[in-house]
Amino acid sequence: MKRKIGLSMPFRYKASVISPALLVLLVSFILNFSLIFILSMTSGIENILIQLGAGDIRIEGHYEGDVEADVFHVREAGSLSFSEAGSMPLYLKGVDFSSYFTSERIKLLHLEYSSAQDVINPVIISDKIASELELFFSDRFSILIYEEDRTRSRPILATVVGIYDSGYTEFDQSLCYVPFSALNGSEYTEIVLFNHDDLDVTLTSLIASGYAAISYKTLYAPIYDNLNLSVTVLYGVFVLLALLASFFAGNISFSYIDRDARDIALLYLSGMSHKEIKRMYVRITMSVVILAVLIGLVLSLLFSLFTPSILSALSRKGFAALDAYLTSFDIIVPVPSLLLLNILLLLFSYLSLSVALRGKSTVSIMNILSSE
Repeated sequence: MKRKIGLSMPFRYKASVISPALLVLLVSFILNFSLIFILSMTSGIENILIQLGAGDIRIEGHYEGDVEADVFHVREAGSLSFSEAGSMPLYLKGVDFSSYFTSERIKLLHLEYSSAQDVINPVIISDKIASELELFFSDRFSILIYEEDRTRSRPILATVVGIYDSGYTEFDQSLCYVPFSALNGSEYTEIVLFNHDDLDVTLTSLIASGYAAISYKTLYAPIYDNLNLSVTVLYGVFVLLALLASFFAGNISFSYIDRDARDIALLYLSGMSHKEIKRMYVRITMSVVILAVLIGLVLSLLFSLFTPSILSALSRKGFAALDAYLTSFDIIVPVPSLLLLNILLLLFSYLSLSVALRGKSTVSIMNILSSE
């Protein structure tokens, strides 16, 4: 059996052993890479919704409590911006620059920031806004702020002191940070929990205390529900693809049996039973399938490391198809999900192989000898 799986054999023979399993390797690579990619992007989008949206929890009004979280006071307003290159609507977010832009936010935003001292109305815009309005650091442009509480518009002259690129068009196409004092009207409070798993407990406690609190899952329900649906559908597709890949195991075994027809005849003549021969080819085939699955897993892990860089480069080239996706995120390795996926793939392959070989009830020695 060791010789049949290629041990101590020439490279050409080893290639003949591996080549029938290339389809299993390809499917393993696609399944593992897709799982890593989708779950990493989903986690990245959730983090974006928290950090660039309204935190884990948004509370209407000013909140000063003892919740275990970072607390930020924010004002917001709609506006229309003007530069020499054109105009576009902006969503203004008034924050305290010194405290709001934590190290995690700066990293997430890929924020390039210059000093805002002695600058008229410093603002931070996205790379997409800067490109659309043809703005760069220290450039000035006009913003017409709509003050809803006073039902009027107020113009200001703003100066670009920072440019960010979160990689998520949903925010990058309109979100502009301005000083808290630049906006009038009511404010709300963003709460970013130290432990995101405490969301439900904290939200329930705040609501029970009389605060008008809402979680990001509700605030961005269409996006969040779409993420959950995508992941659910993804798991279903993975199971179907794993079932499909399992049928290749039977074909691999048949190719080995056809290749080893003379050896099988000699095994029969030496007294080995049909059951023993089938068991041997199950072990041979599963050894190759396990190797193919492991190689596919390793390749998917290596390739996934370069994916965010590739997506970011394509996004900068202006590929419109990427506008609906997050193009900048950290790769996470979902170990439990990967283990479950590959165990199912191997289990389905074993069951398929057992059923396929059971269909070959007997092997005629005379037919084998006559085929040589």
